[in-house]
Amino acid sequence: MRAKKTSAEDKNIPVIQGLDASSGVALYVQLADIFRYNVMSGQWKRGHRLDNFETLALQYKVSRITVRQAVAKLVQEGILSTQRAKGTVVLDGGARMAQRADSGSPFASAKDLKIKIVAKTVVHELPSEFKQNYNAFDSYVELNKIHIVKDVPYVVNRIFVAEEIFDRFPANAEKSTKLLRLVLAYGRDSAEQLRQHTTVEPAGIVLSGHLKYPAGSPVARILRQVYGEDRRLAYAGMSWYRGDCFEMDMTIPREMIAESPLGLTTPNLRTM
Repeated sequence: MRAKKTSAEDKNIPVIQGLDASSGVALYVQLADIFRYNVMSGQWKRGHRLDNFETLALQYKVSRITVRQAVAKLVQEGILSTQRAKGTVVLDGGARMAQRADSGSPFASAKDLKIKIVAKTVVHELPSEFKQNYNAFDSYVELNKIHIVKDVPYVVNRIFVAEEIFDRFPANAEKSTKLLRLVLAYGRDSAEQLRQHTTVEPAGIVLSGHLKYPAGSPVARILRQVYGEDRRLAYAGMSWYRGDCFEMDMTIPREMIAESPLGLTTPNLRTM
């Protein structure tokens, strides 16, 4: 078996905590990312009044000018509003979700794809959000990795591949080839069906750090599950794609259209 067990700390994608003056990213930009995420995640709702600049500066251990610059950036994006009598308040964040000015996708093709393996380990139980109501193999190789094209990280992946299938892959193939393709090529009868579920959510602080993408901006989260007739998962993976680098183009055979729910669902929508 080629995968090595690692400590619990090593197996997780590194966490970004607070502001990092050594990161090369201006502190006011990092602070603006945090504020943006607070709005897009719903922690700061429409009409929420921010603390004064002095209080925010003490809270985040930065200067008042850094707070002022971060707020000015979000005012320019249409997320916050600052008035002398009312202070700084949140506008309609959901309708004004800000994306990067260079939001055009930089990816004409994936020929320049680079795969960065962050962590690799063996586990004997799938997390419930990956397994759901499917059956499981005895053990899996878990890989945390980031895909990079033209020096831009565009997707973060957490993927589980059945260990007995992973062992069929050519040595180090996971460093140059997408795991889904390898599973379909070497999974045999265990890779007959693919289920894919897509949702959209705001990028959290940690995810935005890995993707070099503003916190609170949209990411497409895709859960993919590959299985055979026995409903054992040969592959279960979660991927988070930058919204400005994501598009989906699918061709579905006629016989599958009637069986596939093509419409959008709104599980949290309340009837008015």
